[in-house]
Amino acid sequence: MAALVSAAVVLALAGTVAGLPSPSSSAGAVAAPDDRPNVVIVLTDDQRAETVNPEGMPRLWSDIREQGRDYPNASVPTSLCCPSRASILTGLYAHSHRVYSNGMPFGGYTLFHQRGLEDHTIALALHDAGYETSLVGKYLNGPFPEALASGVVPVGWDHLISYTSRGDHFYNYTLNDGTTHGTDPADYNTDVLAGYAKNFIRTTPHDKPLFLMLATTAPHRPFTPAPRDVGLWHGRLPPYNAPAVDEDVSDKPRWIRHAPPVDHLQIDDDLASGQEAVMAIDDAVGGLIDTLRSTGRLDNTLFIYLTDNGLMQGEHRLMAKNVPYRWATSIPLLVRWDGHVTPDSTDPRLALNVDLAETISEATGLGFQSEGLDLLGDARRTGFPLEGGPWSPGSGKPKRPPYCGYRTHRWMYAEYASGDRELYDYRNDPQELTDVAYQRAYRPTVRRLRNLAQQTCRPVPPQFAWSEGSGAAPKGRPAS
Repeated sequence: MAALVSAAVVLALAGTVAGLPSPSSSAGAVAAPDDRPNVVIVLTDDQRAETVNPEGMPRLWSDIREQGRDYPNASVPTSLCCPSRASILTGLYAHSHRVYSNGMPFGGYTLFHQRGLEDHTIALALHDAGYETSLVGKYLNGPFPEALASGVVPVGWDHLISYTSRGDHFYNYTLNDGTTHGTDPADYNTDVLAGYAKNFIRTTPHDKPLFLMLATTAPHRPFTPAPRDVGLWHGRLPPYNAPAVDEDVSDKPRWIRHAPPVDHLQIDDDLASGQEAVMAIDDAVGGLIDTLRSTGRLDNTLFIYLTDNGLMQGEHRLMAKNVPYRWATSIPLLVRWDGHVTPDSTDPRLALNVDLAETISEATGLGFQSEGLDLLGDARRTGFPLEGGPWSPGSGKPKRPPYCGYRTHRWMYAEYASGDRELYDYRNDPQELTDVAYQRAYRPTVRRLRNLAQQTCRPVPPQFAWSEGSGAAPKGRPAS
């Protein structure tokens, strides 16, 4: 089964993390033919999939969507910034890289560094293979700004521009090149970062392939748009009345049942502001495309656009991510590579952030070891694990227990350390309104998906253990 990783690969990857020679060490021997593609990734922060539309992101739509491929079933197995970025960089699931949160003790830049994961990134592999590499923008959560300010630069990056200050970084921030940015319109960070990214493309020697990752802070809350885009979508979006916003949550786990409903005005304001915040990202995408074209690189560039995770906007009473629900795990993912990807095409496969490293490796001939699949190849998965470590969504809000689960095209199964289980049938219930995990008719489905989760979600997240109970509904949960 495609979703299950071979024992040999797991052992090889485990050896890398333990400090054995990195798979990327062999990539330095790869020849540097002139026809290897450039690779550009635009990685956004907390972007809902529906914000990618022809009116809200016209350049992304015309230059990437209509000239490339859309993956409408793209997802992330662990829907939180740092775990997702760790998976993008390494091609590993959270159960392999063990980064489950944005800070210690279960995640963040510190843990990523301590585990030796910087020696197993697609950036280092490309660097060793002769690529000029650049990261512009957000790297990993945690104390990375302080590390960068002290002169630390992760291996594998020839050029790195990121923050040396704390904050939301839309305004009033400093960068590691010593520049300070205030509150003028010209300081808006998406535009500033895009300028650095375009300059990297222009200044990289023409005979050398490049790898660029532009990682924006936007549209992350507080959803701050560029001054030119403020107010453009307020009043234009219809009120968001998804059934999951006002549902009866009596069949949900205890931590959901105890959460208060979310104010509709806040939801609508956030959705409008989020749509406004991605418009500067769209300008950045257009600028990158124009620069690639003017430098003669566009025809041979693998261009990938995605976000690190989705975002709940009132569904199941949540304004968050880091949960197994589809609004948090679903992401936009688009790919353009002229001559290799059919324009204006759609691929319905279950695509993951874990797949980026393998896709890039296949396109560039690296031979990089990962747990992902080549998104441009023929391999398909039937499902994938859902994994979440310990997490508290904020002061005064119920704590979400760690979980493991399994997702297919039709089903989403999740089991929490509290013993709660959830099963949703996306064919008949795309809004996740009815948890059928405790209904007698679905017991075979629960057993099958639970078995797949136990096979793939291993080792389990911190503070999680599989329940040995009968599967009966916990106290306070309805059953039938």
